[in-house]
Amino acid sequence: MKSDKSIAVAFCFDENMWMLAGVAIASLLYHGIGHAPYNIYCVVPKDLGYAKREELSDLVQSIDARSTIVFLDANDDFDASVTKQYTVGIYYRFMLAKLLPDVSKIIYCDADVSFSESLEDLYDYDMGENLIAGVRDADQGRPYPSNQNGYVNSGVLLMNLDEIRRNKMYERWMDMSKSDEYAYPDQDILNKTCDGRILYLPLKYNYMCGTGGRLEARVARGVYSAQEVIEAKKNPVIVHYILRQPWKGRANLYGHWWWRYAAMTPFFEAFRAQVIQKPDVEVRKVLLFNFINIMTIKIRQHNIKCYLFGKLPLCRIKTVW
Repeated sequence: MKSDKSIAVAFCFDENMWMLAGVAIASLLYHGIGHAPYNIYCVVPKDLGYAKREELSDLVQSIDARSTIVFLDANDDFDASVTKQYTVGIYYRFMLAKLLPDVSKIIYCDADVSFSESLEDLYDYDMGENLIAGVRDADQGRPYPSNQNGYVNSGVLLMNLDEIRRNKMYERWMDMSKSDEYAYPDQDILNKTCDGRILYLPLKYNYMCGTGGRLEARVARGVYSAQEVIEAKKNPVIVHYILRQPWKGRANLYGHWWWRYAAMTPFFEAFRAQVIQKPDVEVRKVLLFNFINIMTIKIRQHNIKCYLFGKLPLCRIKTVW
């Protein structure tokens, strides 16, 4: 163990995401055994049921009794905010500085992640006067115009809560959230307000699974280094399932990791049943000159079949739950 310190980590979720958060927490604690314990803070709607909170609390104690979990009821400060196709839950991460006045910094993660090692090294980053630390987003084609240094993905953040409070960012975020000009409200607002005070993290701390060739394209544009992408693919610390989510039956390079952690929770059978009930087939084609079908890939539940020229069986891959 490196030290006796504890690591503050936050998740924000509602009724639709609480089991996903449970899987993320299970993976976090599993890889924290033998390292620093976690103080886990969950910002949730006030009506999230007692039974759900208890089930997550029991999960924490069953995996690592040294760690703690605290549920923080979301306030009403963002009820008038623009949500578009999202829910007000996208703004819960903004509340951390206010809901946790005695916490200096915290690692925030979306519920659709899994972890593969302790977060001690990430937590030890020297933030200086930076407000947040994050990984540049895989889709740099949609950065907020004022952000000149790289647009970060808001799904994994190291947040300097002391500096956020000192600079009254909470009030700015609350005011800006009422504007309809942002395509991705929480993410755009963070990038706009923190530009120039963002510490950029290696890709391995937010490996955006399913982005595929976009990562290589970003290397060409200088968003990531080639070595950074290689290392992140080989040993991602945090896998962020932004596309091809395994709990939806989508094949994924790190999907078997997620299923492994899901099996540590009481929710495994519920997720498995949900996948089995979806027998739909996803078809992908690899085209030459945009019209010659070189290969057809059919994905059904946890089976992948490849056909040469769309007809000749080439291979079959069975993924792991």
